[in-house]
Amino acid sequence: MTKKNRPLDAVLTRMQKNLAERERNAVIQLPLWPEPKRGAPNSFIRSALFAAIQSKDRQYIKEAVLASQDGITVKFTGEQLNQTDLDVWETIVHMAREQPLGTFCSFTAHGLLKAMGMGTGNSQHKQLHSTLLRLTACAVEVTHEGKTYFGPLIKSGAKDELTRHYGVELNKGIIRLFGENQWTALDWQQRQELRSQPLAQALHAFYSSHREPFAVKLETLQAYTGSRNKQVASFKRQVRTALSQLVNVGFLSAFKFEGDLVQVERAPPLVKRA
Repeated sequence: MTKKNRPLDAVLTRMQKNLAERERNAVIQLPLWPEPKRGAPNSFIRSALFAAIQSKDRQYIKEAVLASQDGITVKFTGEQLNQTDLDVWETIVHMAREQPLGTFCSFTAHGLLKAMGMGTGNSQHKQLHSTLLRLTACAVEVTHEGKTYFGPLIKSGAKDELTRHYGVELNKGIIRLFGENQWTALDWQQRQELRSQPLAQALHAFYSSHREPFAVKLETLQAYTGSRNKQVASFKRQVRTALSQLVNVGFLSAFKFEGDLVQVERAPPLVKRA
């Protein structure tokens, strides 16, 4: 290095340090979707990350590439996640959206369970804690439109055993999954009406992420929802039942099967009267 270049190098070094400092101190916040909705990355609900399975059917997965829609890659290590885990994660993210990412989001176990429309007994408290541990212990790597997030779905957490108050922290990097046109605001009331119906919940989330849903093969829906049912005729009956539930809650206006293709028609949004 020549003496002539040293002043310029020093300036560049200071600029890099200042830029790094600004990035560390930048306030990163999730989109502010309305209260009746719950935000979810399309990469989550167009893949088998949150499978349509019961809790008793979970498996431990190591470095698995999960089924996902074209343009999305999802790799996963940990105890398999299901639609109940998605409910918990969505509820936490919903509360955290009003404050910068990287700060602790505080809540009581009772309050979170009530917000999800669940019971508040000891079994539900244990279930909630297990879900929080599962979301913290897993490792996901999601790539969507050239942006990748890798890490747990909850960075860390703390609990007061006496008051059952929790504080959890989300990674700042999760913002990469909420880019423009990369996330969907799910109708929370409809999703709650579908509770305990994991396939209906998974299909509700998947079709919510498409304004004009296209025809999809049954085997594709089986893969995207993570269903364990490999029998085509049996899975078709399950999908028919689930889609009928989506009609009942007002999400779909119609659906039909054409061979191995499934075509749905979304119901027009309800217009609230003044």
